[in-house]
Amino acid sequence: MNGILWASFILSAASYLGACGLFLAQARRRPATHVRPVWAPRVLVLGAGLHLVYLIVFSVVDRQCPVYSMHSALGIISLVGVVTYAVVSRGRRLEAIGGFVAVLAALFLVAARTIAERPAAANDRWLLAVHITSNFLGGGILLIAGCASAFYIWSEHRLRTRRALGQGPKLPPLESLDAVVHRLLWIGVPFLTVGILSGRIVLKHAEAVTAGDRIRAALSVGSWLLLLAVLLLRQFKDWRGRRAAYAALAGALGLLVVIALYAGRAMLGMGG
Repeated sequence: MNGILWASFILSAASYLGACGLFLAQARRRPATHVRPVWAPRVLVLGAGLHLVYLIVFSVVDRQCPVYSMHSALGIISLVGVVTYAVVSRGRRLEAIGGFVAVLAALFLVAARTIAERPAAANDRWLLAVHITSNFLGGGILLIAGCASAFYIWSEHRLRTRRALGQGPKLPPLESLDAVVHRLLWIGVPFLTVGILSGRIVLKHAEAVTAGDRIRAALSVGSWLLLLAVLLLRQFKDWRGRRAAYAALAGALGLLVVIALYAGRAMLGMGG
């Protein structure tokens, strides 16, 4: 089993990095670059499949449900991000975003290997499972929304400063990026809402709540409120453009910081 575990880990990381290289090659404007558009997403999906095999084998070896493992959490979030990108990129020129998604998935995969595992608390395991699963799904989707927002800001800045279209990498059209952000907010925010509400109940019934727990919870709620506000303003006030993209990016970055804090805590052996 250990051989399968390490082989799937190495091949998955290599596939993610290879997909990143292919996406970047597609995004370059040089005519000499000949890369078929279908290869980059195929290699990315291959990496995700190998990553899934790695997580399954790891769970069997570790004898712990993936929902309660911080090691598996990073993998699941990155898999949700890859699947989200694969779905929303159909029919859209989102190669630049694909390269970022591939790098992020590789980083999450490698970072998970450094985490010291600890068993999850036995109390309210079903509620904890709902809380964690909702955050996995919502976090993975909203990270891609944040990535699309970042590229919207970059592309809008290039157009605003009247930079020649032939300079720099090919970026997706603003309309496509705006539509992707709006769709992902509609999908990701409800999942995150369930995660936040169930998390409040879990925290309320916890035997001990540390200052770190309160900080992470406050940052999670703040990011959720910001993303919820962006979604509602976009839906009912037709809020679009650079400011909306900045707000969505800020919310996604808040979630990324929360994930990093949990991962850092686990890496230091303070619990998964």
